[in-house]
Amino acid sequence: MKMRAVFLCLPAVILLSGCAESLSTSHLPEMTFANFTPVELNVEKIEVRDDYKPPLKDPNVEHTFQTPTYVAAENLLKKQLVAAGRDDVLRAVITDASVVREALPMTRGFWGVFTHEPAERLKAKVVVRFELANQQAPDIVIGRVELTARRTKTLMEGTSVADRDSAYFKLTEDMMNDLDNGLMTVVKNAFGKRG
Repeated sequence: MKMRAVFLCLPAVILLSGCAESLSTSHLPEMTFANFTPVELNVEKIEVRDDYKPPLKDPNVEHTFQTPTYVAAENLLKKQLVAAGRDDVLRAVITDASVVREALPMTRGFWGVFTHEPAERLKAKVVVRFELANQQAPDIVIGRVELTARRTKTLMEGTSVADRDSAYFKLTEDMMNDLDNGLMTVVKNAFGKRG
């Protein structure tokens, strides 16, 4: 009798392990920003620094992304900003790259069984501070600009792991597009090449 119980449970275990494996592997493209046009700035040197320290716990979820927002922002800045001048240094400092998950109120009880509604909201923010300084006096800031990109995304109840990963990717991608738009306008206008 005990042997029969073991054999009956075995297929269920194999089936569950197969499902877990297929859910955990998501094939999302790498964020290379190859389609973005670099921004030439009138400085001799550009320093990119990530000062954001992710809490690595709820309600923050950015560290669970395939490409965390702080990694994507740093990669974007290093690729996009090009030193094309003869003087000064520009520091690009990531001060925030958070994504906070917020649970939304849902219908409970009998009617909750028949509804499919939003279950959570992701609130994302990337802040980058740009400081222009002379290389001989790096502590004296002679120009400053700050970019802030904000996005929100709502996830439905019962969202699969693959769909969640896709939502995280799209949210990060949208944030990087916003950040790049800021580089092409605000930062280029403040520190770009003239003429």
